[in-house]
Amino acid sequence: MPLVQGGAALFPIIFFQYIGSMKFLHTGDLHLGKTFYERSLIQDQQHLLEQLTQELTSDSANPYQALVIAGDVYDRAVPSPEAVELFGSFLTSLRQTVPQLHIVIISGNHDSPSRLAFASQLLKHQNIHIATSSQDMTNPIIIDHVALYPLAFMNPNFLGDGQTHQQQMAQSAITQILDYHQTHHPQLAKVLVAHLFTQGGTSCDSERVFVGTAELVEGSLLSRFDYVALGHLHRCQNPGGTNIWYSGSPLAYSFSETGNENCFLQVELQPGRQAAVTRIPVTPLHPVHRLEGSFEEFYRDQEGRYSQYRDSYLEISSTDATLKENPMDLLRSRYPLLLSYRQDRAVANSSSGNMEERRQLIQQVGESNLPTAAIFEAFMKDIYQQLPPDFPEELELFNQILEETR
Repeated sequence: MPLVQGGAALFPIIFFQYIGSMKFLHTGDLHLGKTFYERSLIQDQQHLLEQLTQELTSDSANPYQALVIAGDVYDRAVPSPEAVELFGSFLTSLRQTVPQLHIVIISGNHDSPSRLAFASQLLKHQNIHIATSSQDMTNPIIIDHVALYPLAFMNPNFLGDGQTHQQQMAQSAITQILDYHQTHHPQLAKVLVAHLFTQGGTSCDSERVFVGTAELVEGSLLSRFDYVALGHLHRCQNPGGTNIWYSGSPLAYSFSETGNENCFLQVELQPGRQAAVTRIPVTPLHPVHRLEGSFEEFYRDQEGRYSQYRDSYLEISSTDATLKENPMDLLRSRYPLLLSYRQDRAVANSSSGNMEERRQLIQQVGESNLPTAAIFEAFMKDIYQQLPPDFPEELELFNQILEETR
């Protein structure tokens, strides 16, 4: 099956006689180098990339022809050395294992376009196509009967015309892409790879979003493509049309993503047919779970109900009405990957009780309108949940200041 890469320089190319399918794997939002509650996820991400490589090499009879990474390769504009080394090793291994595979990468809003584009001109000769600028969007990667158009994340003035809103820039960019396709490759199927927030998509806590609706792009702009491979939203979803897909992040990066179906998307395109999309599940090294119950339930766990979560990243929401001191230190012997312990109910009860206590104390002061030591003590309890060890010294100082103001 011949693979052809190129753009306008290779026109004209005729593909009318091709009757097979084009198969590629869609993923994105890898966020390599991310930390989760200050814990490095490099090992988790290495485990993820090993699964990605395994999937790409799993079917020799019907091999993948491309890997599409729809932005946010890294978690930061200046990625950690460990993250860069991890991605470099992944690309090297993949290139050696499946040298015929096209790898299409666009920059996301977490990536630095200039850093991600390093050596891109050299890498394209290895079928590794890195798109970070507006010039790349009308230089499609052509594979059999399909033209893939890479549209990197559109920072303000992405098109060089002063536009700053995502909707305006997306409309201009997609119009240019469709006009180019109609002029140069009307006989080919067209795939858009983009990193944006389309209307109807569902977001999670770990995504970096803008204020209000400034970032939203109308899904109708994308309807004329045979398939749209999107990145940015971390939940796998299909908003606004059967041909528009977010692969979602292959790992959960916040506790709000608990329950998400983390996966890669296998996409097969045949001329004249709707894209066939199959979810390929990802097995994380450490699953992410959010649990709820009393402290004693988790600490005693006499029936072993929670033993299955020992190797999971955990957030526990306490149902206790009173605050527990140092709960995470006590629970980590059982749950070494406990990252968050929420005592929202106890904090709310404590705050309500302290407010009522202060109200009664203020009423007792009467018309003097002067603070009292009792009010000061209630205030300190409210701030620190319990009186600090040096409270007697602070109280003595407070009383001295109070006497001086009388």
